[in-house]
Amino acid sequence: MGAQAVGAQKGSGLAWKAADLISRVFNPLYVAVPAVLAASIKVSPTLAQAFFWWAIYITFSTIIPVIDLTIRLRLGKISDYHITNKEERAAPMLMAIAYLTVGVILAAALGAPRTIVAMMVTGLLLIVVSFVVTLWWKISLHAMGIFEIYALLVLVFQSWTFVFYNAYLLVIAIAVCWSRLYMKKHTPAQIAVGALVGSLLPVVVFRAFGLL
Repeated sequence: MGAQAVGAQKGSGLAWKAADLISRVFNPLYVAVPAVLAASIKVSPTLAQAFFWWAIYITFSTIIPVIDLTIRLRLGKISDYHITNKEERAAPMLMAIAYLTVGVILAAALGAPRTIVAMMVTGLLLIVVSFVVTLWWKISLHAMGIFEIYALLVLVFQSWTFVFYNAYLLVIAIAVCWSRLYMKKHTPAQIAVGALVGSLLPVVVFRAFGLL
């Protein structure tokens, strides 16, 4: 099955419903909210500062983009929140790049911890990579985003204890990839490449920031 032929017909079976629920509930945009808060608390000197940096991060990486998607959905510019159709991705991605760029500049200007800035830059670069790839191919944004979140948390906590006790996060990431594959939203290659990019880009950025 070619990449352009991938597209799911809505199913009614229990497995399909489970896959759809996993895909919706564990959308990377939503998973980022608690994940970023945990990371912010880890690297901030006070709880108040942690919530402040978290608020800035989430405002530009999740809240504004979700509002943007909601408006586009209501106007009929996109078919769903997941932006399943490759042809509909360009405009939302460009706006997401603009939003997060403002967020990165603001966070850096206000003196955010280097780790927070690195995380935001990682998210920004991930969207840029997604946009470029989308011009020719349909990469899995879910796989890319969910593995980015897991990789970032591992890098922030830098502890195998974290990896061991939070193995459920990896299970969630794998479940999200399964859901997209089961519903035929992506080919195995699109999911594999998305997961690989999402896992490796945080490492590259953290090294560039001298955090590794």
